[in-house]
Amino acid sequence: MFNLFSHTTLLSRTALIIVQSILMTLILSSSSYADSVPVPQQLMEDTSNQMIQAFKENTEAIRQDPNVAHQLINAHLVPKVNFPLMSRWVLGKNWRKATADQQQEFIAQFQKLVVKFYSKALIQFLSKNNLTDDIITFQPFRGKIKDKYATVRSQVNPIGGGEPIKVNYDLYRSKKTGLWKVYDVSVEGISLVTTYRSSFKQIVTQKGMDGLLSELKDKNSSINKSEAKPLVAKKE
Repeated sequence: MFNLFSHTTLLSRTALIIVQSILMTLILSSSSYADSVPVPQQLMEDTSNQMIQAFKENTEAIRQDPNVAHQLINAHLVPKVNFPLMSRWVLGKNWRKATADQQQEFIAQFQKLVVKFYSKALIQFLSKNNLTDDIITFQPFRGKIKDKYATVRSQVNPIGGGEPIKVNYDLYRSKKTGLWKVYDVSVEGISLVTTYRSSFKQIVTQKGMDGLLSELKDKNSSINKSEAKPLVAKKE
């Protein structure tokens, strides 16, 4: 039987890298450069600045209560991600075959999965490390923004040294709101959307859309249970 999370090892590594890259910060010292940064790149840099500050201030609270990480990600990161678009890309042709109710339920469950998955990776990271300001550098924006799409490139510098890891963010600008939001993230060329799409496609083929939704709900529930206890004992 196919396992929804047969790519767990890959996704875990990808999630941890993405969490580090999204939640860490690089404060660019050149104001003239900052003034010329395209909107989608400035969005990613600003989001990183906001997130790093929030998580630095709440590191101990996160270690005691994983829900704090969920709350911070929901408050600072989720508004910058286009989950409806990401969901359509993830389901591919199966999106059009799903009913309107199934589509909305998938968006809700997929968003919960992504938030909880990345929260878990962040919590594991914070259990052994403290956030630093030099773990990520954003690369200069390359090329021109093509209509509604743009790619922001960054480089994650592992703690303790090691080969830098390339992380790219794909963003889409809504014609209705004019806002840029992330719809995919690639780590060393491995797309988050493509990885999930491969897993979900096989489940829909075997169990149908309702079967996929059921597995997503079960997975989200199991993550809740695994994060019920604090990472470190409270000091007396």
